[in-house]
Amino acid sequence: MLQFLQIEVGQEYSDSCYTLAKSFTYLYENFPQLAHDVLEIENILSRSYSFFKLVQNSVNEFSEEGRGDDYINSIKICPLVRQEGVIELLKLANLEPTLSFNSDYIIGDFLAGDGYIEQITNTLLPESKRPSFINSDISHYMFQICKDAGRFAVLQDAKDLYWLRSDSLDAGIFAYGTHHIPQIERSQAAKEAARVLKIGGRWVLHDFEEGGPMARWFRDIVNTFGKTRHDYPHFTCEEMLGLAMDAGLRDVKLDYISDPFVVQAATEAEALSLLANYVIKMYGLTGLSKEINKTIELLEQYFGVDVHHLTTGNYEAKITRNALVCHGTK
Repeated sequence: MLQFLQIEVGQEYSDSCYTLAKSFTYLYENFPQLAHDVLEIENILSRSYSFFKLVQNSVNEFSEEGRGDDYINSIKICPLVRQEGVIELLKLANLEPTLSFNSDYIIGDFLAGDGYIEQITNTLLPESKRPSFINSDISHYMFQICKDAGRFAVLQDAKDLYWLRSDSLDAGIFAYGTHHIPQIERSQAAKEAARVLKIGGRWVLHDFEEGGPMARWFRDIVNTFGKTRHDYPHFTCEEMLGLAMDAGLRDVKLDYISDPFVVQAATEAEALSLLANYVIKMYGLTGLSKEINKTIELLEQYFGVDVHHLTTGNYEAKITRNALVCHGTK
């Protein structure tokens, strides 16, 4: 089957389809059981042009031409800065609200980027308690970084999870960028996530509320100082609940979870500087690249900045973010 794919798509679409063949081979060579369990081979073979289009349309906000490099560098600066939010998402994605999984438990991260949630999970949990991740993203640049990091990575649109079999995942997460999905496509994305879940699987949708501090931060600050504009509508409670209903879920609930940015450094000044630099990189705020004090003032204005001295001797700087999360069961 792999030889067939490599020959056929190589003849039809040249370089981009050679990338498809390599990706397909990579998954089966490095994750044979997981690939066997979740990949829909016939769809992948018959829809090679869908992959081709995503490779060709590779310039977007999260490509090298956008703020992709800045985003990756922000994670390198502070890899665990969002760990509190990730922990809450993992609990919601579990059948029981715990951090105890095993490799047979498969979580689809449908806006995975470079695989951030898996990276944090693997840092926080021992290997025996880690789930398996399917990292799916529409950005070819992020897909390639995720794949180069040795993760299970798939290039596909959140509204069209054609690489994945129906009833194959234990949980699915939309997080850290759900507002990027166009409003007209959100219902289809919600339904697609439900399609690929097993009966009893967990469906989790995370974003920030329309009109809240994060939405205003994007509107006012990112659009003013950012390398790329950020004109995406966020979510209302009503829209999230409607999407869960569209997806045919049961036991649907809506919660606010704590999802702060938290950094630590040896001094208070260093902690504040680290927080500011993280935010500048995270959102590609090139207009604030040398404005640490101004960035701190803006964070204080929009979120409040809390700094305190830890018993370890370090200082912790934190901004509070409360995310809106809708979750339910198939």
